[in-house]
Amino acid sequence: MASGFIEITNKQGLSATLLPFGATLAKLTFPDKEGKNQDLVLGFNTIDEFESDTQSLGKTVGRVANRIKNSQLKFDGKEYKMTPNNGPHYLHGGPNGLGYEDGLPGDAKIDVTYTVNDRNQLIIEHHATCEIPGLLALTNHAYWNLDGSEDVKEHFLEMDSEEYVEVDDTFCPTGAIRCVKGTRFDFRNRKQLKAFGESENEILDLDNDLVIARKDPPITPTSNLRFWSQKSGIELSITTSYPVIHLYASKFLDCSGKNGEHYGANKALAIEPQFHSAAPNFENFPDVSLRPGQDYCQEIVYTFSHVN
Repeated sequence: MASGFIEITNKQGLSATLLPFGATLAKLTFPDKEGKNQDLVLGFNTIDEFESDTQSLGKTVGRVANRIKNSQLKFDGKEYKMTPNNGPHYLHGGPNGLGYEDGLPGDAKIDVTYTVNDRNQLIIEHHATCEIPGLLALTNHAYWNLDGSEDVKEHFLEMDSEEYVEVDDTFCPTGAIRCVKGTRFDFRNRKQLKAFGESENEILDLDNDLVIARKDPPITPTSNLRFWSQKSGIELSITTSYPVIHLYASKFLDCSGKNGEHYGANKALAIEPQFHSAAPNFENFPDVSLRPGQDYCQEIVYTFSHVN
């Protein structure tokens, strides 16, 4: 990749290529079961393409990740209205993204740290402080395809989640938390992504928060989510301090990516550990306010291995 990208690697062949613009994960390679390096995330070849991207490939998104209902919220007794960019809703920081205020209350000094270690892990740490009270809820928006296939319908997914966030027909939360049992959102036992649809040829419309099951007393999980390809033999497992993982099967993805490849619907799965979508709109969702003197500290750990 061109100058301006930063590469960090380990001795086992895990390599992450980063771009300071957007604190972006631009490339992630790991050997498949045959020892051939696979690039596991969607992206572009050039910095210019990343800078003009409107679909958040690999970027750190915020200041409030995912949707704000009807592009408005109330904070500290004051009403705020933002510019819609997803139907009537405000998505991933609006039309201008994380680097611009775009009507949100407050400010934030944000640090994103990427680490690759010898346990074949990529660790992303989100740290932030503010001088003016406001909101902060970040995520990483990498799109994952573990074998280079045209789509990820044959990939397997397993997640320790007993609840999901209900959405309306615009994919915005209603405020209700529902049980996954008996629904297509039940990934507690592994299943291929294509099982989420009603037919094999259907475009998968997965675009939902799944709530991470927390144990009482707390225990350290081996993973909150597992995603793998039998074709490449590569498995991605994720643990995170965030309370939900938003899954987006790229239904509306439509762009030209690395080496001119067309990225279309279901090409990849965006796996977004985060706070609940539309959290500022619902009192029963976690508080995502950030105030002077508070430290925002969250972590996402991606572990790469091979399936048996």
